Amino acid sequence: MSLYESPCGYFDGLTAKSEMYSFPSEENLRGFISDGFFTGAQKRFGSAISRQECYYKVQLAEGFRRTGTIMYRETCPECKKCIPIRIPARDFIPKKSARHLIRKNSSLELRITEKLDDFITEEKIGLYQKYWQRHNPGKTISRQNALSEIASFSGCVNEFEGDAILEKKHYSGTKNFDYYLDGKLVAVSVLDFALDSISSNYFYYDISPQILKRSIGTFSIINEILWTAEHGYDYYYLGYWIEGHPKMNYKANFFPHEILVNGEWITKSSPDCKTLQ
Repeated sequence: MSLYESPCGYFDGLTAKSEMYSFPSEENLRGFISDGFFTGAQKRFGSAISRQECYYKVQLAEGFRRTGTIMYRETCPECKKCIPIRIPARDFIPKKSARHLIRKNSSLELRITEKLDDFITEEKIGLYQKYWQRHNPGKTISRQNALSEIASFSGCVNEFEGDAILEKKHYSGTKNFDYYLDGKLVAVSVLDFALDSISSNYFYYDISPQILKRSIGTFSIINEILWTAEHGYDYYYLGYWIEGHPKMNYKANFFPHEILVNGEWITKSSPDCKTLQ
């Protein structure tokens, strides 16, 4: 594991410090995860479970995230504002506003994509290019760069020669939740599946006014928390919460939630419940 420094993506003038290491391959984890534990996991969660998913469960609980095939954890000693947050899925009960969003988006069709080749399509590249441009006004992103970025947050590290993939590495537990409206792709949620958890890794969507008014980002979180509980997973990880940050503060609006403070997961059950730190 190494310490990596880079300009902070959330606060101007600050330097982010992250612990990083390469996600172990399935083969390398054979000596790390005992056959007995792995067999037990397969009996509970199904034979398709991989050693990577067993390993990822522990890393998520310790505050690590994934980008490409790299695991990282923010460890900025002067800041400590990036706080891991997760939802105990079975305890989540949609409130009135959440139920309204579910009804509002009832016409959306969810398709779950598990095949690596289907993570990167022309339709998804076009959707991502428009989404990227909305968040980077006045700039454009090339098709090749859009393709590479989709590959990275989808768990792949691909080396390309034109459109040909020379090398393909992949985290085995990644899936796409693709949302369609009248047969058109309008949003993609990139999710990492671990042994008992689902981690939201990236979300991109149609920026047209008719889709924006659906609050599709909030809806996708609600829908995926409910899916997590329905399919027997314990937690839905939302990544890092940064209190007061306009792009990250929304994550604390889902109750109950747990945040990782000084190595301990602490529960906040309602907006009026004070979090002990």
